[in-house]
Amino acid sequence: MDLRPVLRPAVLAAAALTLVGLGLLLGRLTAPSRMTPPPAPLPRPGLPSATPGLAGRAVRLFFADPDTTALREESRRLPQGATPGEEGRRLLDELIRGPGGTLAPTIPEGARVRQLYIDGEGTAYVDFTRELQANHTGGTAGELLTIYSIVDTLASNLEQVKRVQLLVEGAEINTLAGHIDARRPFTPRYTFESAR
Repeated sequence: MDLRPVLRPAVLAAAALTLVGLGLLLGRLTAPSRMTPPPAPLPRPGLPSATPGLAGRAVRLFFADPDTTALREESRRLPQGATPGEEGRRLLDELIRGPGGTLAPTIPEGARVRQLYIDGEGTAYVDFTRELQANHTGGTAGELLTIYSIVDTLASNLEQVKRVQLLVEGAEINTLAGHIDARRPFTPRYTFESAR
């Protein structure tokens, strides 16, 4: 009995499946990772551009008021980043540096941004060092001030950012310090005031 007519379709099917598998594997290996730099920045309407003689552009940073019950805006000038991701990192570095006047800092001491990525849907993934959680003073109001200072600062300065997902050491977190659910992205809340 000649098995060639029976084996030929089986061999062709196996070869086709192997090629499809190799194609999928190559696609995954060559696809950009989630942390690749985003495209070039788009101008944000409504924010003043750099004035001749002054470097950078005007930005809005959100810090706690002196009573640490609400967020207040502080304006600064920062050099423009080459990409929205770079711009976001500069904004958060300034937020970490702290306020210049009577406002109070919102980011725990020692916390730094490890990575920042903005996806095509407008979600900014911000990966902090472990100090964001480990050095946080806690309390519901304190968590809210920290979270929304980050979210409002990014969203008010970068039109690409619609929401912010917080990560610590590359992983999703359940909560920042035990009170606020941080498993989903946060949307901006510019009128934030904590309950007294």
